[in-house]
Amino acid sequence: MRAVRLQGIKDLRVEEVAAPTLQDPGDALLDVTATAICGADLLPYWGHVPGFEWGTIMGHEFVGVVKEVGPGVSRIKPGDRVVCSSTTSCGVCCSCRRGMASQCENLALFGFSGAYPKLDGGQAERVRIPNADRVLWPLPVEVSDEAGIFVADILSTAFRGVERADVRLGDSVAVVGCGPVGLMTILCARRLAGQVIAVDTVPSRLETARSLGAIPVDASGDAVAQVMALTEGRGAAAVVEAAGGVAALTSSLKMVRGRGTVSVIGAHFEPDFPLDAGLMFANEITLRVSIGSPTDDREQVLDLLRGGVIDPTTIVTHRVSLDDAPEAYKLFEAREATKVVMTP
Repeated sequence: MRAVRLQGIKDLRVEEVAAPTLQDPGDALLDVTATAICGADLLPYWGHVPGFEWGTIMGHEFVGVVKEVGPGVSRIKPGDRVVCSSTTSCGVCCSCRRGMASQCENLALFGFSGAYPKLDGGQAERVRIPNADRVLWPLPVEVSDEAGIFVADILSTAFRGVERADVRLGDSVAVVGCGPVGLMTILCARRLAGQVIAVDTVPSRLETARSLGAIPVDASGDAVAQVMALTEGRGAAAVVEAAGGVAALTSSLKMVRGRGTVSVIGAHFEPDFPLDAGLMFANEITLRVSIGSPTDDREQVLDLLRGGVIDPTTIVTHRVSLDDAPEAYKLFEAREATKVVMTP
């Protein structure tokens, strides 16, 4: 079968590899019908994941049709059209029993190695799914393959980010970082917010944010001052930081109003951070961090898609064959593509 494998820094190849087989009773084999490139895929692509094993098949956002299941699989059957959670979780450890799948003691991320146990991903014609009854979820007939891809990771992550921001009806919400996750956050926030402010430096992203109903703020200027001006000097009631990095989080804490919440879903790897505890104390700011938990949130997210409340496919800019993956990664890295969907 064909699969997208990372063989070195920015050395991405579409290669013929042996098709996966069932290894454990709880496994399933999935024929992939659509897959996507996520911002997290760029971390190993750039060589930023210590211990990443070259040759790992990429991709943690994918949907498909179940080909075969092991004897321990009871809920999923061959022929089912499903979305796969970006991460695996065991369902039996202390964290899973408490409804915290993202903190599973046996967590693995499809298409990754090094940071997690190696688990080949879904940028391939077929993929092995461990713990299939827990990791796979049926796609309603009303939800297209392309829309279903977003449930695997970034839409579910955005949903959780807005939920943990304590957004109330009519609130002002600032979204810092308007990459794919940030744009999904805008879609989720608009269900409740009276005003959504989109903060970024990339003109094309800001224009997309505007098309989704947000007020664009160019962060190459004084983003905090602009957000203050748009909120009558009070600041946003909630800020969702979807960019990652010190500058994004620093500005987020400055643009939230008193007793507001900053919800962080951008990826952070800093071992330390210059947190202004005095500002947080004086303004009684709540700071929360989430890494997304599709296994916990997918049913609610799928309801939003099935009911036509949001349409994540509006941000898809490129639809290509799996064979075009190397060029698609280059476009995505250069921010010339907002979201790329690939078809095996």
